[in-house]
Amino acid sequence: MDRIRNKQSKKQDIQARPKGEGLTPYQGKKRCFGEYKCPKCKRKWMSGNSWANMGQECIKCHINVYPHKQRPLEKPDGLDVSDQSKEHPQHLCEKCKVLGYYCRRVQ
Repeated sequence: MDRIRNKQSKKQDIQARPKGEGLTPYQGKKRCFGEYKCPKCKRKWMSGNSWANMGQECIKCHINVYPHKQRPLEKPDGLDVSDQSKEHPQHLCEKCKVLGYYCRRVQ
């Protein structure tokens, strides 16, 4: 029973974050892996070019979408590996737009 209660309280802690804390779950300075879901068309995508407080534009709706999940890029065997052969759509990336250049150049 305590296990269930702990899981529920952890869920509430995550959902009850103060608004001033940031626009994304991750608040660090490094690039990370993000999962996105457009609130308008429900389209889902994942990106190895996800950043704190930065969104990516939905290719269908053309609205900025913030990631609902983010985690470090630390699992070379997992799904959160960035595919280097896949081109990063810079025109859809808020970080690229703000920087004025490809966001992967940031160290």
